[in-house]
This record gives sequence, structure tokens and C-alpha cells, in this order.
Amino acid sequence: MKPSRVAAGGSLITAALSFLPLSCCVFPVAFSFLGAGGLAFAAALMPYRPYFITLTIVFLGAGFYFAYRPQPVPCAPGTACVTPQSRKLQRVSLWVMTALTLALIVFPYLIPYLPLT
Repeated sequence: MKPSRVAAGGSLITAALSFLPLSCCVFPVAFSFLGAGGLAFAAALMPYRPYFITLTIVFLGAGFYFAYRPQPVPCAPGTACVTPQSRKLQRVSLWVMTALTLALIVFPYLIPYLPLT
């Protein structure tokens, strides 16, 4: 298995699992606006919020580890080698997901200060 595929797969899993905090933070707010009982759903998931946030931070940390770790040299010095694959898209998407995740983690603390009139 190629290390680049493992890193790309790990990044995709990290990005997908970083949306877990949505289930206790943003989705209930959206459901309450739609009248689908979002407040009861939020109340049921709020005890698990610290676990979701911790798990999300662990997965983001793993994503940063795989995105920024040094790539192994595939061949000996002085021989012809293939140019290593760029990780620019992987790193940019990881930073975007991190910013989105941090915004979603902070959002419940900002709700009392929002003007909802």
C-alpha cells in the first residue's frame, strides 16, 4: 500500500469525522428552525459533546501528522527518481476543514450574543 494513499485516505476520514460536532451543535439549531424537534435532539446529545470535540481534535491532529510528515525518499541518492506527489490540495483542504470545525465548536458559545430580533 502506497503511503500517499494512506495519507489521502486518512485525510478524507478526518474530514468526514470532523463533522461529528455538527450532530450536537448546528443540526439541532437547524432542526429547531424547521420545527423538527431539534431542541430535544440537542438535549439528548449535549452530554456527548466533549467526547465528540475530543475525537474531532484527535482526528484533526492525525490529519496534520499525515499531511506534514516528511515523505520517504523512494530511491537511493544519485539515481533517477519520480518527482514526489504534491500535498498542496491535501493541506489546503485540511486547513479549511480545521477552520470550519473550530467555527462550529465555538458557535454554541456565541448563540447568546447573537441578535435574534
